[in-house]
Amino acid sequence: MTRHARPLGWPPGRAVLAVTRGGYGVLQLANPTVASGRLARTRLDARGQAVARALGARQLAQALASGPEPSFPVLALGVEIDLLHAASMLALALDGRRRRPALTDALIAAGFALAGALAAREAAHDPPPQRGNAVQELRQKWAGRIAAACVPGYAARSGVSRIRARHDS
Repeated sequence: MTRHARPLGWPPGRAVLAVTRGGYGVLQLANPTVASGRLARTRLDARGQAVARALGARQLAQALASGPEPSFPVLALGVEIDLLHAASMLALALDGRRRRPALTDALIAAGFALAGALAAREAAHDPPPQRGNAVQELRQKWAGRIAAACVPGYAARSGVSRIRARHDS
């Protein structure tokens, strides 16, 4: 498989994803009627605004936890989280009153999942991470452990057995 070079000066896709996700989270926290209400073309009631703010907090937390240059396991876990988010919104869409905002949010979550999968594909070709600061090392360690247990094929692909990933300390 050949990798296509990114034009000079363009940031990596995962950095763009982190900034986009964080910005969307901040927007939902600050004014959920702009983000969710206008995109869904519906007026959010107080409960809908509270849910939109909670989802904005989730997006912001995920962006901060992933960091500016997330590794493959961090991105793979993010894809799974986004897919679960999309699935939960599709289930919520069964409620007729919340159908449009739920479907809109499901589409946004699916978009983040797709962007995360593309960024993970980019990150899969990275060399093993070098020693960084303590936060980066902790993020990488836990992401590797969780990905080995949750991401299909990750343990075999990374050469780490599931047992070792669970008991390695």
